Amino acid sequence: METVSVSEYAELKGCTVQYVRKLITSGKLKATERFGAGGKNGLSYEIPLAECDPKIIRKYNRIHGIKEKSKEAAPPGPRLLPDSVEKLTEEERMEAAFWKRVLQEWEEYRKGPGRKGELDEKYVAFLQASYPKRRFTVRMLYRKKKALKEFGECALADGRGKHENHRKAVPDAVWDIFEYYYLDEARPAVRECIRLTELELRHIEKEDLLPLSSESTFAREIERRIDVSVLKYFRLGEKAYKDQCAPYIKRLYTDLNSNDIWVCDNHTFDIFVDDGEHKKPIRVYLTAFLDVRSRKMMGWYVTDAPCSDATLQALRRGIERYGIPKRILSDNGREFLTHDIGGRGFRKNGRAEEHYIPTILDNLQIEFRTAMVRNAKAKIIERAFREVKECFSKLFEGYTGGNILERPERLKALEKKASNFTPYADFERYVDVYLEGWFNYQAHTGSGMRGKTRNQVYQENLYELRTATREELNLMMLRNSRMQKVKRNGLVLRLYGTEIDFWSEELWRGHLGESVYFRYNPDNLYEVRVYDEQDRFLCTAQQRNALSYFASKEQVGEQMREQRRLERTVKAYKKEKGIQAEDALALKLAEAERNLELGEHLDPKIITPIRKIDETEQSVSLGMAAGAEPMDWTIAVNRIEAAQKGEEL
Repeated sequence: METVSVSEYAELKGCTVQYVRKLITSGKLKATERFGAGGKNGLSYEIPLAECDPKIIRKYNRIHGIKEKSKEAAPPGPRLLPDSVEKLTEEERMEAAFWKRVLQEWEEYRKGPGRKGELDEKYVAFLQASYPKRRFTVRMLYRKKKALKEFGECALADGRGKHENHRKAVPDAVWDIFEYYYLDEARPAVRECIRLTELELRHIEKEDLLPLSSESTFAREIERRIDVSVLKYFRLGEKAYKDQCAPYIKRLYTDLNSNDIWVCDNHTFDIFVDDGEHKKPIRVYLTAFLDVRSRKMMGWYVTDAPCSDATLQALRRGIERYGIPKRILSDNGREFLTHDIGGRGFRKNGRAEEHYIPTILDNLQIEFRTAMVRNAKAKIIERAFREVKECFSKLFEGYTGGNILERPERLKALEKKASNFTPYADFERYVDVYLEGWFNYQAHTGSGMRGKTRNQVYQENLYELRTATREELNLMMLRNSRMQKVKRNGLVLRLYGTEIDFWSEELWRGHLGESVYFRYNPDNLYEVRVYDEQDRFLCTAQQRNALSYFASKEQVGEQMREQRRLERTVKAYKKEKGIQAEDALALKLAEAERNLELGEHLDPKIITPIRKIDETEQSVSLGMAAGAEPMDWTIAVNRIEAAQKGEEL
C-alpha cells in the first residue's frame, strides 16, 4: 500500500505539520505508527494514500506523474566511449593527443622544487599564456588525469555534443511510425508521411507526442538514421538495390581462352529504318554473340523480329568464321530457350516428355547456361550494346533515343515516312561493316584487356579451335520437331501458323503409328530427316502440299493415281512375297469332321437321377400290388445303375 509522510501530507493539504499530527492523534486521520525512523522520541507516522481526501489523492497523482515524466526524460548517463582511438574522428584524435601531451608535461613540471599547489597554479598560468583561446584550470587537469587513468586515451577527446543525452528532435516512437510510411515503393513525400504519422498518433491516443517536428527536421533525420541501401530497397525496389547497392561478383578473365564462353542477347536499334514494305519506318534488332575473353563480336544478325531462326543465323555466322565455342551464356528469352536450340531452361514444366530430343547445342557439343532472371549485369554483352548505341546508332538521322527524354529535336522536323530513313538492306550492310571493321578493332581497357584491341586479345588467347565442315554443320544445325506419331498423311510441321505435311512411301509403309521426330532446315523445307525414339535415322520424307479446291483436273488426277498405286502395292503384298496356304474354311471343316469321328466319352464319378413319377406309374414300374409294402428305394437305385452298366442283378 502506498503511503505518504506527515510532511508530504501537510504540503499536499497546504497546512502545517503540527496540524496534521493533531488530526492523527485526535483520530480524524488514520495513520500507522513507525518507531526508529525519526520524529520526536523516534516516533513517526505514515498515512495511507487510500485514506486521504480524493482532492489530495488527485494532487498527489498529478505531482507524482510530473516527477515520473521528468525522471523518464532525464539523461541516461554519460556517452559511451569508443574502445579504440581509430574510431575517433581526426579532430578528436588531435584533441586527445593534445591533452595527453599536456598531462605528461604537467607531471614533469610537478617534479620540480616547490609546493604542488603552487606548481599547479604556475603551470595553469603557463598554459593560459600559451593557448589564450582555451580555458585551463587546476581542476580541469585533475579531471583529465582521472579520465585518462580510468577510461584511456579516448576519454581525453572533446565529448561535448557527442553523447545521446540531448532530447531527440524526433522521438523513437514517432520515428518508427514515420519510417513505416516513408519506406514504401510508392515513394510518398516527407510532408505526407508526417501527416499520416500525426493521424496514427491520434488514433493510438498518443497526443502527448504532438506537435511533430518540421519537414526539414524529418528530412535531416532521414539522411542521418536510414541507410542508403535500405532507402534503395524499400523506395526504389529490389532491382535498384541490387544494381546500385548490393555487392557484385567480380569475374576473372585472365583464366579464360578465346572461344571458351560466348554470350548472346538481342539489342533494339534506336533507329528508324525503311523496310520497303510499310509506309511508316520500323525499328530493327540485333541478335549477336560476343566472346567473353576478348569482348569480340563473333556472329550477328539483323532482324525485324527476334526469333530462334535469327539466333541460329547469328550462331552459324560466328561458327563458320571462328569455330565452335565450348559454352554459351544467354538470358531467358524465348528465342534462346527453344526446345530444339537450348532446351526450356527456367520454363520447364512438371510434365515429363516422352523422349529427350538432342538439341542443336547438344549436337555441336556446346554447354548451355542461362543467367538468373532479371540479372542483366551477368552478361557483358549489354556493355557492348551500349557502345554500339553511343558510337553507331547516334550517327544516323533517324536516331530516336532510348526513351522520350533522349529523343532528338530534329525528329520533329522529319516527316515520318519510311522513304525519309535508311533502307533496310543498306542498314544491314552498315552494321556488318561497323562491327567487323570498327568495333572489333577498338582498344579496350577492361579487365584482362590491357588496352589492346578485341582482335589482338582474341588472337593471343586462341588456344583451341573446334571446327566442323559445312556439310557437318548443315546436319548438326538442323532444327528438331517434337515427338509425334506417323499418321496417314505422314508428319506435320507447324511453322508460323501454317501446317506443312511431309510424307514418303517408306515412312508410311514401315512406320505408320510409331512415335518419331524429324529434323529440318528452315531455309529448305523440301525434305526432312526422320528419327525414332532411340535417335536412329529411319528415312527421309518430302513435303506434301495440300490441294486447293481450285486445283486443276490434272493435279487431282495425279494424286488419285498415286493413291491407286499405293492401293495396288498393298494388294500385291502377299503375291509379291509368295505366301501360299490352304483355304481357311476347308481347314476348319476337316478338323471338325475328325473331331466328330472320335466322339465323346463321359466318365463321371457319381450319377444322380432326377425324376418325377405318378403313383400309378410307380406301382406298375416297380411291380407293386395293392396293399403291398413299399419297396426299398436303395435297392431300386442299385438295380438301375447295374442295368446301365450291363451287369447282372
